[in-house]
Amino acid sequence: MTFTTGDRVTLLRTGKSGTVSAVLEKDMFQVRLDGGLGHLPVPGHAMAPLDGSSTAADTPAPDAPSERRNSTHDTGIHLAFDPIFDESGEPERYQLYLINGTGSKILYEIKVLTGERSRTSKFGPLGAYEKKSLADVPYGFLNERLAVDLDVRAVVEGGTGPRHFHQVKVRPKQFFSSYREVPELSRGAHLFTVFPHLEAVSVADRNSGTSLRELTRAQLKKQPQSAAAPPRLSSLEARNAFNPVLDLHLEALVEDPKAIARDKVLSTQLEHFDRFIDKALRLDVERVVIVHGLGNGILKTELHRKLEHTPFVKKFANEYHPKYGYGATEVIFES
Repeated sequence: MTFTTGDRVTLLRTGKSGTVSAVLEKDMFQVRLDGGLGHLPVPGHAMAPLDGSSTAADTPAPDAPSERRNSTHDTGIHLAFDPIFDESGEPERYQLYLINGTGSKILYEIKVLTGERSRTSKFGPLGAYEKKSLADVPYGFLNERLAVDLDVRAVVEGGTGPRHFHQVKVRPKQFFSSYREVPELSRGAHLFTVFPHLEAVSVADRNSGTSLRELTRAQLKKQPQSAAAPPRLSSLEARNAFNPVLDLHLEALVEDPKAIARDKVLSTQLEHFDRFIDKALRLDVERVVIVHGLGNGILKTELHRKLEHTPFVKKFANEYHPKYGYGATEVIFES
C-alpha cells in the first residue's frame, strides 16, 4: 500500500501508532511514533492505515522554539535525551546531551541520579552554541526516580559568572510529552530547557558561593596561592617534586594520632585525600597510589565511592601491589 506524509498508521508487529513523517526509498517510510517514542524507519508491508483522521494532538507542534535555536539569539541551556531504539522499535536507552544555546562559553557539572544513588558525574567546558554528549541513560532509569543535577557558570572576562543550579526531576509522563525536533541534533529528542537565560557578569571580585570544584584542570591551575605559600615552582619542577603516593594511615598524616577523636578519623583521612587528588589534577599527574590498608574496609569503600565521581579519573583498581599488597588503590587519570 502507498502512504504519504501525514498519514496515520499502525505498526502491525508492535501495535504502536504514529504519523508518516517522510517517504524513503524502496517502500520505506519514516514514522513519528505517538507518545514521543521517536522516529522509526518502517517498510510499507509492516504497517496499515489507522482509522480516523489526524487530530491536533497528532500534528507536530509549531516549530518556533526550533527557529529560535537556529537563530543567533540565546535560547538558554538545555538537556536532550536522544532515544536509541532496539530492533523492535522500542527505546532501550537515551544518549544525554548538554546543549549550550547561549553566546557564552560555560563551565558545567552534571550528575545523573536515580533516587539517592549517583549514576554518573562529569564536568568541563562547553563552547558557545555547542553541544556535548555526556552519558547513556538506560530506559529503566525512568522508573527509578531519574533526576539530573546541572550546575553551570558562564565564562566571562576576569573570571566566571554566578552559579546556576537546578535539579531536573524526570518523570515518565512529563518525559514522553517533551519530545520535539532538536535542530542541534538534526532529529527528534526529549528536550528540557533548564536555564532559559544565563547571567554572564563576572563575580571574580566577590564571594560567589559554592564553586563547581573549578570544573577543569585549567581552572584548578588558576587557583591563587595563599600569602604564606612558598614561591611557585614551574609546572615541571612541581610535578617532579610531587610524591604520587599518599599514605592515609593516621600516623602518616598527623603528628599526634591520639589527639584525633575516633569519630574524626575518617573525615581527617578524606580531607587529606581530597587535597591530594586536587593537587594531582593541578599538576597533570598521570597516576597516583592511595595507601588505605586493609582494616575493616570502610576507608577503602569511601575512597572508591569518591573516585567513582571524581572528574578526569580514567580508572582505579585495588589490585595486588608489590609494596602494599591489597592495601592500596592505584588511580590513573585521563591524559
